[in-house]
Amino acid sequence: MSATFLHAMWSTAVELAPSLFLGLVVAGVLHVLVKREAILRHLGKPGFASTFKAAALGVPLPLCSCGVLPAALALRKDGASRGATVSFLASTPQTGVDSIAATWGMLGWPVALAKMIAALVAGVLSGTLVDHSRDDSPEQVSRPKCVTTESGPALIRAFRYSFNTILGDIWAFLLAGVAVSALILTFVPPGSLADQPVLNGPLGLLAALAVGIPLYVCSVSSVPVAAAMVYAGFPVGAALVFLMAGPATNAATIGAVRKALGRNAFLSYLLTLIVVSLAAGLLLNSVSIPGVRVSGEHHAGAVPLRENIAAGLFYGAIGFHAFKWLKGRVRTMTAHSGNSTVVMKVTGMTCGNCVRHVEEALGKLAGVRSVKVVLEPGKALIEPGNGFSACAALAVVRAEGYEASIDGSACGCDS
Repeated sequence: MSATFLHAMWSTAVELAPSLFLGLVVAGVLHVLVKREAILRHLGKPGFASTFKAAALGVPLPLCSCGVLPAALALRKDGASRGATVSFLASTPQTGVDSIAATWGMLGWPVALAKMIAALVAGVLSGTLVDHSRDDSPEQVSRPKCVTTESGPALIRAFRYSFNTILGDIWAFLLAGVAVSALILTFVPPGSLADQPVLNGPLGLLAALAVGIPLYVCSVSSVPVAAAMVYAGFPVGAALVFLMAGPATNAATIGAVRKALGRNAFLSYLLTLIVVSLAAGLLLNSVSIPGVRVSGEHHAGAVPLRENIAAGLFYGAIGFHAFKWLKGRVRTMTAHSGNSTVVMKVTGMTCGNCVRHVEEALGKLAGVRSVKVVLEPGKALIEPGNGFSACAALAVVRAEGYEASIDGSACGCDS
């Protein structure tokens, strides 16, 4: 059974990796070419135009439901309307060029196209509702500067964003999604659930919705799970509901949306996602989709060399980021045993860009020999030198919008 599971893990990577890498490359190019200042100029005025532009902008951007929240609040802080902010928040985490490419590769272009259209519709509708509702949002507060100023050749910046920032943020969720898919392929016979009438009607869509709303799964890692659902016998519409609800909502971020944008915006955001995903699922179930090839329908003959290479690179990249994460955890756990390492607790970081921003800010301080910032559990490990000041280190991190403290600090600046 373990050999079957490992084979399913490899086969899923064979199906996923080529389209995923293509999507990551496109995401890196978009990151370099699309200027943030130009984005903000189009989203400030309430109305359909700003709402539509925000949704259209959000569809190709590769941000998960945790990463999109600080980005959306950054747009709001910089002048985007409430409707545009919610539209961006609703449409972005469901798609992204990396997720679209992966969906196309594993479920076919009709499902990928349906996902893009549904995300756009959800964004426009939710934003329009918010524009016509009473503003009960709290006063805006200072936010962390999640986007750093980058330098270097465009190709290097694109590669760094794609395979360091994006893949570094989602590798664990991506690996979990592939593992769940492999478990389904291993233990659930193909099509065995197709004989369950309850799954082929609206209740099947509601079941996918009930699983997707509280569960955290990024848009890319949701694809192999959805493909395995279809392989096991779920209708394609249920898979689409999961592809929308899973990445766009989870128990942690929906609470943050409620707190940051107010009750009216939160209800518009959540209810629109539910209604649009169910409607899209019903519509997809009602049409015939030829040629849907899903995970589990593997090559009858030998797998082409390029696809095996892509799968090897896929697991190699995941292994690289897993090693970095493990190394950071070990350094964090052993930091207190050293005589000189200063451990600073940093809260408010949400992504790899936040990590690099804090590292750059601390690295410029006098007396800092080296610094390593770990996203989880949110700590900065500083090797101090001559002239190091804990107060200055705390001040520079707080000036960037993050909360910071140093255990055992006696400098009088922790209050």
